[in-house]
Amino acid sequence: MLIRQTSTYMVAHGTSAALGFLSVILFTRLLTPAEYGFYVIALSIAGVISALLFTWVRLSVLRFESEGEAADIRLTALAAYLASVLTMPVVLAVTTLALGISFDRGLAAVVLAAALGLFELGQEILRARLDATAYMRATVVRAFSAIAVSYALVQAGFGGLGLVAGVVAGYVVSALLFSPVVWKGPRKPFDRATFNIMLGFGIPMALSGGVFALHAALDRLLVAWLLGDAAAGVYGAAADLVRQIILFPALSVASAVVPLAIRSLAEEGAAAADEHLTRSGELLLAVVMPAVVGLAIVAPHFAALILGPEFRDTAAVLIPILVFAWLFQTISQQFVQVSFHLAKKPSLMVAHGTVILVVNVVAMALLVRPFGLKGAAWSLVIAEFAGVVAGYMLSQRAHPLPLFWRPALKVAAAVLVMAVPTALIEWSDPTDSFVSLAASVSVGVLVYGAATFALDIAGIRGILMRRMGWSAGPS
Repeated sequence: MLIRQTSTYMVAHGTSAALGFLSVILFTRLLTPAEYGFYVIALSIAGVISALLFTWVRLSVLRFESEGEAADIRLTALAAYLASVLTMPVVLAVTTLALGISFDRGLAAVVLAAALGLFELGQEILRARLDATAYMRATVVRAFSAIAVSYALVQAGFGGLGLVAGVVAGYVVSALLFSPVVWKGPRKPFDRATFNIMLGFGIPMALSGGVFALHAALDRLLVAWLLGDAAAGVYGAAADLVRQIILFPALSVASAVVPLAIRSLAEEGAAAADEHLTRSGELLLAVVMPAVVGLAIVAPHFAALILGPEFRDTAAVLIPILVFAWLFQTISQQFVQVSFHLAKKPSLMVAHGTVILVVNVVAMALLVRPFGLKGAAWSLVIAEFAGVVAGYMLSQRAHPLPLFWRPALKVAAAVLVMAVPTALIEWSDPTDSFVSLAASVSVGVLVYGAATFALDIAGIRGILMRRMGWSAGPS
């Protein structure tokens, strides 16, 4: 079931990532770094607002709806979402006054946060109910509609604001189109007792979400404050490019990990949950690590072909650093934090996020002024690595995570086997041609696929051979 669910999520997030990829290519050519910086800052602020107001709702849905069909808190969750929306005028005032930003940028961020919260509420309901197909379709519709509306508005002369408005439209259109699936009956009515339970579980989650969102936005916000909107635009474009490539395989696995782990724990006990976590951890590394190492190798060539002329040189330097920040963040947030969900200890998630945020603030304070954008990227790597270490230590006070050294070493060996020929091909051709990049990537994919099959990573050899009607033999 894990592989089937992951495959469906892979299509969803793969399509979204491909269109996000196209978005970066397109809008770094249509917008100046300063205009793109408007979008980067608005998106960063919206992420913090959405986390503070809506994380407690969607994570409560994920935790309690995942326990089985008998659990139905959808209408209670919708009421919780609407209660959070009512606070948004106050949030707008605080955002514009506290951060000293313009009203139009603050309003764009608040509206984007509300749209994001609505879309994610529906997605978490589908995810908790293991309806991966509807989740996939909603994700794809959101991605297509966002890029179409954004392109139209940017071409109409609305600049960075048009890009933000297009993203908002994508979230709203998808949420409305899939509302019949998300809210189909029978539904349990609003329940005050459930609402109170959600508050007790969710408020620490909201604090945690706010901490993690602030950490995620901190590099962009500080770059904008210290170096200006144009620098934030260039940095944000590089980070967006990395995020689209690394996040889609990570989310494809992680989208199935939490609900299946919760259901395994509820129905079969801790041993079954640990077995699921071991398989999930191996699969997560198997899909993320080759993307990280491969992108680090081809970064200069890749940036030259993908990004607009004003973004390329800086992105070529930043991408090989940022990929490792996303690797550590994936392990931390998509695997380590499952422990806190299983133990229903959201306070540990707050502690985890606080450690990462504090390390990030200290590192940024020390590194950004002397080293500029490279300092911001290295600060993120340091903070995310600290998050992995701190998260694992905190998991010992929740649901202790199983160690899977042997599977991790197999993945590392396969990635190393892939990296050598990929690097040799990439570095042998100094031109920035699409053909040479395609050759590097194709060889890397083929070699990694062969190594994965040979080492039976995540049981892939056994699965393929069983489907072909052969005996898998010992792995």
